[in-house]
Amino acid sequence: MNLSEFLGRHGLASNPFAAEEAAQDPVLTQSGDSCRHPDFGKIFGEPTHPSPAVVFGERGAGKTALRLQMEAAYRAYNNQQSENRVLVIGHDNFDAMIGRIARHERMKNQSAALESITLSDHVDIVLHSIVPQLVDQLLGVSDRAPLQISNFRKALRKAPALVRREMLLLQMAYDHTPIAAKRSWQLKSALGLGGSSGSKAAANWAMVLAVFALVLAGMSLVQEPKRALLAFAAVLAAGSFAMGWSWLRCQTRVGIIARGMHRGIRCVNRSAASFRESLHHIEINIGSASMPTDRGDDSRFAMFDRLLAVLRAADYGSIAILVDRVDEPTTVAGDVDHMRSLVWPLLSSRFLQHRGLAVKLLLPAELGDLFSREDGAFFRAARLDKQNAVERLQWSGSMLSKMCDARIRAASSRPNSAVPIESMFDANVGRAKIEEALAGCGNPREACRMVYAMLQEHMAHAEAGAKTISNATFELVRQRSQVRGIKR
Repeated sequence: MNLSEFLGRHGLASNPFAAEEAAQDPVLTQSGDSCRHPDFGKIFGEPTHPSPAVVFGERGAGKTALRLQMEAAYRAYNNQQSENRVLVIGHDNFDAMIGRIARHERMKNQSAALESITLSDHVDIVLHSIVPQLVDQLLGVSDRAPLQISNFRKALRKAPALVRREMLLLQMAYDHTPIAAKRSWQLKSALGLGGSSGSKAAANWAMVLAVFALVLAGMSLVQEPKRALLAFAAVLAAGSFAMGWSWLRCQTRVGIIARGMHRGIRCVNRSAASFRESLHHIEINIGSASMPTDRGDDSRFAMFDRLLAVLRAADYGSIAILVDRVDEPTTVAGDVDHMRSLVWPLLSSRFLQHRGLAVKLLLPAELGDLFSREDGAFFRAARLDKQNAVERLQWSGSMLSKMCDARIRAASSRPNSAVPIESMFDANVGRAKIEEALAGCGNPREACRMVYAMLQEHMAHAEAGAKTISNATFELVRQRSQVRGIKR
């Protein structure tokens, strides 16, 4: 008997314990909310009232599964709502963020870039992951944009001019290269916005007035009255000079803002010239208002507020930012100190409690241990007591056995008549012993590994036709799992 036949005798269409990574686990997707951790409700919160959550869990405890389950829960919520929906963004592409900072600062060592990360960098990369996709929808670009907001273009064109202008400012700061400046003009036209920095008009008028001044000055050499012509030419020359001064002043102001944005926004990799070209498409007094021209937090919160104002026009009331896989970037490679450099800027109460944001931090357990050793100033800034913190994502044997039941049900060809996990073992094993063994595993990944190993051991040594896993096989694999857990 092979494994497929054994599983088939228990009504299973596939092996529910084969996958080890949540992102590639079809059974997790099929199991719905039945595999959720009991703390899921606290972590997820109420979508109508965005709230943060900080979760610490060891590897295999189900952090990525939590993220996938929250994404599914938000989708279900949005499908039932016509307004006040939630825009869900995953913040886990840290390799790209670190690499861009290193290139921007011309650092040869990416570890130095990692150590220089601030909250503004995290906010910038999140906005950079959202804004270009919104612009794609507004411009009708269809070869990209996995992020889709229904009727976004129609809704935004009907929005007040102030909201449409906020979208243009977001594009100017966070759209992608190399065509961001060109897209500023396209977006301005698509949104029906007017205005400009005035630089081009000033330059044109300066040239026109200068030409007329020269013509009149030339005419004064051959025609009368010379004084009147020269006086008029002088007036035109003065006007040309004034327009030239206005052009120079405008270019200088736009250049200062553009250079500040280039220095301040390190995760977009746009040149100062690209920012400058974009800024010429809007009034200079508007372009200078709260744009991220430094690495401070205030301008970033202003940009978040702009994005929320734009999303509200499309019936989205909040943004959920799901932070995961902080131990996986190449530069981090599981090092606790490197994870600390990456994550600690996010532990700002002002950021976590910002109105309209639901930031969910899914962090390795090692950071929880490090967190407990921080000083009082850090705790006052983080205010973990207000962040729905789960200090350890723990699993009991009973919880893990229910998870196994849910996975069996999800993999069953007849879910309504699916068998519990103890039916796969001899009667002398029983559920109590299974729960005790699963409790020793401590997390879903190790629990699935152990049950999978029991299935493999049964296939290797059981007699042909044996319908259940023997107590001897159960104990043998259990002892091996305990030894592996001690070494780990």
